[in-house]
Amino acid sequence: MVLLVERQQPKSLSASLQAFRYDVSLCMTHQLLFNSKAPGLETLTLEWIQKCFQVLPMINKAFTKLVVEIDYPVSKWKAKTMEEYLNYSLNSLDILNSFTSALSHFGHARLSLSLALSLVESSPSLAMKRLKMIEFKSFRKEFGVQENKEDDKGRSCSDKEKVVQQALMELRSTGFWVCSVVLAGLCGDDRAYLKMRRSAGALSNPALINLDSMIYGILMEKRCVLKEVIELKDSADCLEAAIAGKHSSDAAEEMQRKLEEFEKLLDGLGKEVNCLFSELLAARNELLNGIRTQKP
Repeated sequence: MVLLVERQQPKSLSASLQAFRYDVSLCMTHQLLFNSKAPGLETLTLEWIQKCFQVLPMINKAFTKLVVEIDYPVSKWKAKTMEEYLNYSLNSLDILNSFTSALSHFGHARLSLSLALSLVESSPSLAMKRLKMIEFKSFRKEFGVQENKEDDKGRSCSDKEKVVQQALMELRSTGFWVCSVVLAGLCGDDRAYLKMRRSAGALSNPALINLDSMIYGILMEKRCVLKEVIELKDSADCLEAAIAGKHSSDAAEEMQRKLEEFEKLLDGLGKEVNCLFSELLAARNELLNGIRTQKP
């Protein structure tokens, strides 16, 4: 009976790994693919970028679920697997900091527009001057992802260790691809997408491959400027023209509406970024504390 259980174990582990990959595919399909096709994603929007970001905590939870399901906690991981997870979490934290900086950059532009809007009635000339000074520059930040070192081919490890390593590779590949798209949208720079996309490595998930092809076409053809940013630029131009023509009421109301929508999206995404940062930092610290405890 013992031998029978031992022979069945790898099959059970394989099923758990397949279930993890299915969960990841499900996240990509429901969260992104459906939202990309209906009514058709022609340009990136902040709302879609937020849905894209929401994939990250989902796939992290799927990874945690796998580790619990196969009963292989981090305390049992080999040093190499721990190192790979620590690299992944460190890179992720750095990228999340970039998200926060980009959102802050947007927030500053929004405040500048709000200030100009508040001056429309009391000082139209000053409002026009403020509007002309506002620039929607792309936020750019140099970043690098620490690559995992090649593993020793002769190194032996358990079946559970192999499952965790394969799942971690999937987590890393999918996570960094998602980050590449979010970075492109928030930074307004296709170079961020291309560089981060290379860090994701080869994609094996069919849903992700389809999405990658679609997003690549959008970014290369229409660049990375968010739809909401384009609309705010247009609203600012319309308001400036309306002030000059002394008919600013409707244009001011329209800009106010767009600013409120933009602020709501920025605040929502900002809270989610902070939440994921806290979760990843806590998981990383827990692993590091476990390593220190194990040392003689």
